[in-house]
Amino acid sequence: MRLARFAPFVGALSITAMLGTAALVPGAAPARADEGDALAATQIADAGEVCGKPAATFDDVITAAATAIRTVVPAEQQTAYDRSVEDFRLNVASIHVHRNGLPLGPDEVNERTQFLDDPIVTYIVDNLDAVKTGRLHQTIALSQLKVRDVVEVFILATRIVKIPAQFAASLVPTVGFVLKPVVGALFNGVKSLARSVQSQLSVGCGATGGYRKLQLELPDERVDVPQPLIDLANQLTKADGTCTPLAELKTADLVERTRKFLTTAAGLSVDPAAVNANADALQGFLRDNRVADVMMLRRTEQLGPIVDSLDYGPLTFLANLGFDIYEGRALNTVPLADVKVENVFSLITFALDTTSLLLTVGNTIAGFTGVASTVLTPLGMAETIAFAPATYGAPILRGVMQSVCAA
Repeated sequence: MRLARFAPFVGALSITAMLGTAALVPGAAPARADEGDALAATQIADAGEVCGKPAATFDDVITAAATAIRTVVPAEQQTAYDRSVEDFRLNVASIHVHRNGLPLGPDEVNERTQFLDDPIVTYIVDNLDAVKTGRLHQTIALSQLKVRDVVEVFILATRIVKIPAQFAASLVPTVGFVLKPVVGALFNGVKSLARSVQSQLSVGCGATGGYRKLQLELPDERVDVPQPLIDLANQLTKADGTCTPLAELKTADLVERTRKFLTTAAGLSVDPAAVNANADALQGFLRDNRVADVMMLRRTEQLGPIVDSLDYGPLTFLANLGFDIYEGRALNTVPLADVKVENVFSLITFALDTTSLLLTVGNTIAGFTGVASTVLTPLGMAETIAFAPATYGAPILRGVMQSVCAA
């Protein structure tokens, strides 16, 4: 049981050791053979260096390692050795995977996913875009897969495992509130370690080996996607700086988008005149009614690293209130029409977190008044389970909304 808790850490050390060993094969750069030459005729003076450039692939690692080993192969055996290397490379190349079934680095999607560095958010945003653009069916040979993408798969796996691990830790009676951040910190450390490996692989260098590149043309392999997911993807596009992310849409914008959809979509049995009248009335209500500016919460990264790390509703609200008081905006109001989707979502999260906090305090007080732990423990676990979607799903949904726009 104890070892299982450290499995991600052990996995991180293992992948670091594996990649580090491959990246430290000694030797100087080899001579290049012409594209038309046979592998057996390739002239290699010395071992090649495994390149850590961003585009390094499985095949780069294979050819670099083969180049290094070739220097100690007797001359009379080099033809057979080259043939074995070619057969092995072709066998690896024959294994096909769907590229968008694997995660991308957050910097390869857009600036927001790169900033958030949440593998689940990045994976969802990229896959929605892949469905929309038809990229989902594209295949790639395993030999063409980048080494940094392999690390990204590991990072995504640890991020997925982090959720049930933290959830399980939080269910431990009495000390769950302590174990949960400890478990979270452990997985964050694993991700940091894996990111360091990726950084080392991004150091540019020269050629990786004396073997020619494989020329591969792979057919697309269709992936069946549920129609609702296709419909959702078609309504979204990756935020690229030229569009307004969903999280930043104002309520007035949402009313107009809804009005346009209801009055222009084919097959809807609605009265356009009634829709327009209701939309105009709603816009007037949003324009003429105001809400306290302190309820428009800033993003957690704007409130400091501690608030951003904890991402806890009541703390976010108090930090935001402190900023508003400091800036003299605590008594300001804003029209409901200017309230953003992200503001509404943050307020919902704040309400749920506050409710959870009050229930926790109530259980604590009940314990002081003599209520048995046999009663309080199941109640505390039920509370944790009930609020799990808000605790673990809200950050992911918020990240996706910040990274995509309405098409």
